[in-house]
Amino acid sequence: MTDETKYKFNKIIKVPAFLGILIGFFAALIQALIISAGGPEAYGFCVACHTRDLVNVIFNAFTGDNLGLAPISAATPVLTIVGVMIGGYIAATRNKEFKLKKSKPVIYLLYFLGGIAVLNFALILGACPYRAALRFAYGDLVALIGIISIAGGVAVGVLILLFTIKRRGIN
Repeated sequence: MTDETKYKFNKIIKVPAFLGILIGFFAALIQALIISAGGPEAYGFCVACHTRDLVNVIFNAFTGDNLGLAPISAATPVLTIVGVMIGGYIAATRNKEFKLKKSKPVIYLLYFLGGIAVLNFALILGACPYRAALRFAYGDLVALIGIISIAGGVAVGVLILLFTIKRRGIN
């Protein structure tokens, strides 16, 4: 590989659209492999479902219970969540964007409870935003309602943040 080819390759992998297409291709490939292995439709990359299955596998192993799992998770553990966390940490550290936020313990508790609420609402919907988009692509209109609800929740959250910033006089 010549220096010019390396330069072009390094330049193109930093384009968000290219990375989005690449990730979409691999997600579709993984989805096809999972369905062929007996997995559910639209399960290729679901933050909520994979987290639930990972927690349930660990809980079942330690307690001997039989909490529900997707059929594919019963055969092989789904470690996409671990990969997402490690990959996000590596990317943030490499680009010097990783910063620990110092705040009061109550703020950390609110973040934690907010995360639990988001995961539970995603499981009530039956999908995280990624899987909801895949389900909508399969023709599931309930997923569209979920996507619209997620967008509404984000809009309300942004309005609350803007109100808080305005009230405190932060520019």
